[in-house]
Amino acid sequence: MRLTLYTDYALRTLLYLGVHADRRVSIREVAEAYGISENHLVKVIHHLGRGGFVDTLRGRGGGLMLARPADQINVGDVVRHTEEDMALVGCMSPLSPGMGPGSRSAVAATGGGGKRPSLTALAGSAARGTSSPRGMAVGGVTSAGSAAGEGRSGSAGGCLLANACHLRGVLGEALGAFMTVLDARTLADLLTPYERKVLTQAGPAEAPVDAPKTAEKVV
Repeated sequence: MRLTLYTDYALRTLLYLGVHADRRVSIREVAEAYGISENHLVKVIHHLGRGGFVDTLRGRGGGLMLARPADQINVGDVVRHTEEDMALVGCMSPLSPGMGPGSRSAVAATGGGGKRPSLTALAGSAARGTSSPRGMAVGGVTSAGSAAGEGRSGSAGGCLLANACHLRGVLGEALGAFMTVLDARTLADLLTPYERKVLTQAGPAEAPVDAPKTAEKVV
């Protein structure tokens, strides 16, 4: 699967904070180091803060820091927090019409209400033809109402294989393997000497096209 740019920004932000764990940094500093939009980064960091990954402090002497040690930040947890829907195809989403009563039970089993499902629940629900809660585009595939999930009736529920599909089980198994690797790694595992050297010596990268022209206090 292909992770969203939102998750990419989140992971890169955490790497930068991990390298500079001895001090607070500003959002502007992170944005300039990577050459990405500061406005986009604000949303990402706010979301990371709500997830307990980043500690933010406003005002004089404020800035960003990791909310806990790098070896206590699981990469899989970060990905689940920033990817709103891990469904690989439209018919794996409970938002797809015609999924039947099983989809509702799958949402309950995986947490529902926006909570991140466990790896076991994710893979299991996919194999049963159900999925994790919430839908969005992931890796170029929209989990709800996507072209990939449309059948003759123009909806995921109209697929001829909807009631006896083995593809969902295979995709669920693949997703499980993907997440198993991420679950076995912490942020500390990603902070190799190379990352530390590059991010320590990093100067401002080329400004992104949509970067604000005037100074703007963010943190």
